[in-house]
Amino acid sequence: MAMGRSKRFNPDQFEAYGSRNHLITIRMATNRVEEAKSLQTGGVSVRLVLGGSIGFASTSSLTEASLGGMVEKACQLAKAKKPDPDFKSLPEPRKVEGLEGGYDRELMDLDLEAATAYGKDALKAAHEVDATLDVSGSVNIVAEECWIQNSLGVNCSDVNTTIYSSITVEKGEETSGMGQACSKTLKGFNAEAAAREAAEAAAEGARGGKTVSPGRYDIIFGPYAASELIEFVLSYALDLSAVDVGISYFRDKLGEEVASRDLTLTDDGRSKVGVASKSVDDEGVPTRKTELVRGGVLKGFLANSYYANKLTSPSRPLTSTGNGFRIGDLPGRSHSTMPSIQTTNLVVEAGDRSLQELISETSRGILLGRVWYTYPLNPTVGDFSTTNRGQTFYIEGGEIRHPVKPNSFRISDNLPKLLKQIEGLGREQIQSMVWGSATTCITPHIKFRDVNVTYSKD
Repeated sequence: MAMGRSKRFNPDQFEAYGSRNHLITIRMATNRVEEAKSLQTGGVSVRLVLGGSIGFASTSSLTEASLGGMVEKACQLAKAKKPDPDFKSLPEPRKVEGLEGGYDRELMDLDLEAATAYGKDALKAAHEVDATLDVSGSVNIVAEECWIQNSLGVNCSDVNTTIYSSITVEKGEETSGMGQACSKTLKGFNAEAAAREAAEAAAEGARGGKTVSPGRYDIIFGPYAASELIEFVLSYALDLSAVDVGISYFRDKLGEEVASRDLTLTDDGRSKVGVASKSVDDEGVPTRKTELVRGGVLKGFLANSYYANKLTSPSRPLTSTGNGFRIGDLPGRSHSTMPSIQTTNLVVEAGDRSLQELISETSRGILLGRVWYTYPLNPTVGDFSTTNRGQTFYIEGGEIRHPVKPNSFRISDNLPKLLKQIEGLGREQIQSMVWGSATTCITPHIKFRDVNVTYSKD
């Protein structure tokens, strides 16, 4: 209907987009379920191109009057703006392959009462390990649908489901543990296992926690800690829009060695295990596996159609990598936003060492299980800061000597430098979702040499 209404304004190009989401959130705190809520969101939007100027408008109402007003507003905005010299075209149609296991009907039909039971089961599982623990966390379910059409012939849709849980347990201020579970299907989800993982990690860290002195250490980032570093400090530098505005520390480094030869990193939008996998992005471009770093060499960047068209050249032709997503304030696809570049499943290729081997090869270092407050200090050069949260241990002489207290030290260093100081990767990959993210990271343990600890709480 929106497509039909757009035609009467005789635009050069136009696009209609629709989304519908069913969200369930079960929040646990102080050892009980504090909140259980279900929410339906959705609506439609249009992008309308007139003389190189783009008008965008959206509505959550599907009445004829609302749809007509939305299209007219988009036309008015396009006429009021100056042409964008960098806009070339909306995407052309490409063949879309179905995504095996993209959604689970059982998960789409899950009701609030059944979802709440998973939160209660997680609490019970943690307390079976230690009844004195303080348990908090959440169970989140996202069922999303979208539809995309444009005047160039794109006409496709997608359906996806995700269920994920993050459980944190604490015992006073001396110890903390976290466990996660995420899946695209209900059968693949286990909140109880996540709760037991968190409780057992807290129990292990509760015995004799100490602090470490400021200085330089070899640090083994566990999968949860590595995911935060990759999500908040690395991924933006691999975004073509960051290259365009000059804040990517990888600009002008395509084809160069930017990391240790141990590092291979991809964004895999079609991963069979990745919970952020989708068949198409929110412009109707098929998702794919995009090689970003191979053997330490920078191979590519993530792009949507706008930045691929803007930065393409005869010597370096670019196309959208299928990473043009519409991200709003709530989980799920958002009809009310324009497509921007977004990762899907960031995958660090596994190494050849066990965790014990990584530890035994460390003369003085730290095993860092969890971090928080991770952010760039200077995005242009990759300086960053992060604080240990829990599941952290001091290593000396190739052996773990004692746990390290949560929130007792801060790392301040430069990620481009550390990427060249990777000394080994573990064999086992773990998938996790960092707080506030719609994407996942699948990574093994990563050992960095000579990392700067700038602050220690005595």
